[in-house]
Amino acid sequence: MGSTELIVEPGRQDVVVVHEFDAPPEVAFRAYTDPGLMPRWKGAERFTVVVDEHDLRVGGRWRLVMTRTDGVEYPMRGVFHEVSAPHRLVSTYEFEAGGPGALQLVVESFEPTPTGCRLTSVSLFASVEDRDRWVPSGGLESGTRATMALLDELVPS
Repeated sequence: MGSTELIVEPGRQDVVVVHEFDAPPEVAFRAYTDPGLMPRWKGAERFTVVVDEHDLRVGGRWRLVMTRTDGVEYPMRGVFHEVSAPHRLVSTYEFEAGGPGALQLVVESFEPTPTGCRLTSVSLFASVEDRDRWVPSGGLESGTRATMALLDELVPS
């Protein structure tokens, strides 16, 4: 099992997640981007996830709907701006309902380490205020750790 670090520094407009996988970048990247696996890890235990679209190529679109146990839906979508498998993804992340932090630019890199690889995911918000309104929206740290733990179970060493 890998370790997860969440970095939310005051005065910045980003959220950084660093996760260590016990697998090489090719394997972690494949599991991370496989739309068939996403429903098994992306929402952790708090959400059911349906992947409506996932066209993993530059200019390709993605869309998924996360549904809480009480039935509230969170549809989100984006566009892939860079796909450099197995090392880098750049995409937009947009909550269709809007609200604080509704639009983000996400840069994800998978770098080799002596024991596997390190995922660094940087979500860049339009402003510090958007990021600060989004962060306390509930369960960011626990949800991120739970999500990464579930993904770890799907990534073969």
